[in-house]
This record gives sequence, structure tokens and C-alpha cells, in this order.
Amino acid sequence: MADYLEIARQAQARYRAEQGAAKGNAEAVYQAALRAWWAFAAEGADAEATHVRYVYQEILRLIDEVGEPTATTLRRAWAKQWHEETGRCPTCGEPGEFHDPEAGR
Repeated sequence: MADYLEIARQAQARYRAEQGAAKGNAEAVYQAALRAWWAFAAEGADAEATHVRYVYQEILRLIDEVGEPTATTLRRAWAKQWHEETGRCPTCGEPGEFHDPEAGR
């Protein structure tokens, strides 16, 4: 099974790299921020609070920048992709079933 702390670190590094490289591409930065957020869910209590708060604020900002309903459509597709790649639920961070709150699961 994968080392989820390492996945979180990699997601955070990708987020920072993509944030710098894709300043004009809000959707790419939004995806990177969401992947970092989902990695934090997998880390659980071990996630660094400062990073969690920063990424949370970035996600809120990027939702405004990307706009609704596009942000929700993208988030749902990327959440499914995250689950397929890691075997972890992006909502709760646990291995196994994907708990999609927007589908009532």
C-alpha cells in the first residue's frame, strides 16, 4: 500500500510547482490545491495545520476565480480520479469506498 504521508508531500510539492508555473491557469492550480487537500485528508491528524489552512484559503479563492458551476463539476471529476489513483476517499481520507457528498453517499 502507498505511503500516504509521502503522497501528501508530493501533492503539496506539485501544488506549489503548479501554482508558480500556472498562474494564468486557475483550473490547474485549483486541481493541484484540491489534490493537496485530499492528501491532507489521508494524512489525518498528521497534516500540518498551517499548510491545511493555507490550502483551504486557496481553494476558496480558486472557486471564485474558476466560477460555479464549473468548480463543482471539475472537483467531482477530479475527486473520482483521486479515488481511482490512490484507493482513498477524497472526502474522509480512508481507504475503500468513495463517499461523494454531492451524490448523497
